[in-house]
Amino acid sequence: MSSKTLIDVQNLSKCFHIYDSPAHRFLQFVVPRFQRLFGAKPRSYAHDFWALKDVSFQIRRGETVGIIGRNGSGKSTLLQIICGTLNATSGMAVTNGRIAALLELGAGFNPEFTGRDNVFLAGSIAGISQDEMRKRFSEIEAFADIGEFIDQPVKTYSSGMFVRLAFSTAIHTSPELLVVDEALAVGDTAFQTKCLTRIRELQKGGTTILLVTHSTNTLIEYCDRAIYLKRGTLIEDGPCREVVKHYANDLVEEEGGIAVSAPPVESVSETSEINIQQEQPETIARLSILNVAITDTAGNQRSVFSYNEEFLVRVDIRNTSSIHSPCFGMQIKSTDDIVLWSATTQQLGFSSEHLEIGVHQLVWRCKASFSGNRYVLAIGAGDVESGEYKRHARLAYAGHIDILPQEHGGSGWLAPCPVVTISQARAQG
Repeated sequence: MSSKTLIDVQNLSKCFHIYDSPAHRFLQFVVPRFQRLFGAKPRSYAHDFWALKDVSFQIRRGETVGIIGRNGSGKSTLLQIICGTLNATSGMAVTNGRIAALLELGAGFNPEFTGRDNVFLAGSIAGISQDEMRKRFSEIEAFADIGEFIDQPVKTYSSGMFVRLAFSTAIHTSPELLVVDEALAVGDTAFQTKCLTRIRELQKGGTTILLVTHSTNTLIEYCDRAIYLKRGTLIEDGPCREVVKHYANDLVEEEGGIAVSAPPVESVSETSEINIQQEQPETIARLSILNVAITDTAGNQRSVFSYNEEFLVRVDIRNTSSIHSPCFGMQIKSTDDIVLWSATTQQLGFSSEHLEIGVHQLVWRCKASFSGNRYVLAIGAGDVESGEYKRHARLAYAGHIDILPQEHGGSGWLAPCPVVTISQARAQG
């Protein structure tokens, strides 16, 4: 295997023995032994199920590869073999590097141990010393953000708490390969956004990522290429858009429809993609975002709105020095962190030549003129330098809104058409 290849899968197959009833399982354990003893041909009470059939591919260091396919297509089985928790029937899967895996909930953690104990256990399994894990523990604890439950047995955790600690532990063990099998779908919206932001950082640092997802948007936005599995067979390995198109057409045909040639997923603009890849949570001392509140037009805090209803995004900002040509930005994203709409006050024609020292409130007045779904907000604050927006503070997760679907079907996405105002909120504190 080349030094540039991290995963090498060759002619991999996995067969499971399936029994129609517990009685057949018992008979399989007992009867064939007596048949062999008396020279008779052993009878099988099981039938074979091939979860994987002759799968081959390679993944280079630094690549992010997405795996898609319907339930039962062999995705989880493939990941378990790659991670070494399941043996192949034939073929091979060779990895060359430290692996951190988020497979099904419960994998890798001892339910009787506390969260703290499991963190150190995971570090030991990854070959990291106890002293080094002690240095990393505060970061792991802060990212997981499960409070006092860190010292409670894992068996008392909710699924969301479990995945918080599991993901936080995995990304802090310096993995060369991060394997994620739909685990992030369990977390809440804010945590999903935080995880996807960290995945961007790992990509920039050269970590290889193998990601199972049912979200074609996530696959297109985060992955360098895609692998499509169908009934245990590798159907296609190639560019994400082509694989998604093939997968979507197969789904349509399997449901009795007629596949069309148009791509099933529209991309965000090239500008939006660059923005989200480059943005990192940051704050420069002279400017900070204090609070964000989402309200209706009467000022009541809400997160659920009807189609075309107006809502306000109120942002409290503190600046410790006067700012010339202040500028503010807002993004509306899908729950898998894909930018659907993005604008700055400069682009919207709102200008303010000077922002005095103090605490101010910026109000975005928006209309929910887009289809029913959940959307995540991101807020930025900065100024205009040489004609371009320079961000000094940003909240990747500034809250979310749920738009109710229309009663008689929905329209497509329309821009929210915000109106922006800014005012002095209160004296500097």
